[in-house]
Amino acid sequence: MRLGVFLKIFAHHSWPEVLDAVCTFDISWVHFTLQVLTGESLPRTVDNKVISNAAKELELRRLQIASFSGTFNMAHPDPSYRGEYLKRFETACRACHDLGGQIVSLCTGTRDPHDMWRKHPDNQSPQAWRTMRDTMLRALEVADRFRLTLAFEPETNNVVDSVEKARQLIDEIQHPRLKVIIDPVNLLDGNPSCRRDDVLNNVFLLLGGEIVVAHAKDVLTYGYPTTPDKPALIDYGEYFRMLREISFSGALLIHSVAESQLANTVSFLKETAQQLGIRLR
Repeated sequence: MRLGVFLKIFAHHSWPEVLDAVCTFDISWVHFTLQVLTGESLPRTVDNKVISNAAKELELRRLQIASFSGTFNMAHPDPSYRGEYLKRFETACRACHDLGGQIVSLCTGTRDPHDMWRKHPDNQSPQAWRTMRDTMLRALEVADRFRLTLAFEPETNNVVDSVEKARQLIDEIQHPRLKVIIDPVNLLDGNPSCRRDDVLNNVFLLLGGEIVVAHAKDVLTYGYPTTPDKPALIDYGEYFRMLREISFSGALLIHSVAESQLANTVSFLKETAQQLGIRLR
């Protein structure tokens, strides 16, 4: 299993010091975002020289791209927004391909026109599902051209807000390039402590064969080390065991922690994995 990190954690550094900062933690895999190169995660265009230089900087440090940010609001109610961001998405896919990446990350979006991570009552409507699905199909046409895998993340505030809907989307589209990013924390809604194990079991029962990237988000956000009155949202020992059961060999990506918290996060994850005989490399 590979241990990686979101470059966004280091976005306050200038390029290419972002990559130098990653290397100080003995991490070899990254979730790449064009934000560190252009100031935007989905710019309209990127100069070929910028991508060529970025490839050299990655190779110099022996860093590899575990996944690449292509996230935009796939269920946005305005078709002009969707059309514009599908063009920007193509720019990201071209950059991912040229930098040696193979997986582009997505979210299924929301009907909220201002924030793609905000829940909206119309997310449950048939129209929202059709809009998201049709946008996904167009994104897959782009993925085919660049020979990339697209991985979406089920999340409680988006149209695909459950494991069951993620399974439904995969079954409806039936495209070999459509896979899943799993972040169990994003499937917990409200007070999750009494049902977190049920969520994990359901994730791996229905989506185990589709998971190509896993996220590690709540390690420090909710307290490290954990205490009885403030437990982690996810049992990482159980999480690792389930990933091992599906022979997961992709990247476990750390995000939503501050750079100052990263050393403790890395230690926690490596120690937890080692206790189970799992090597994070």
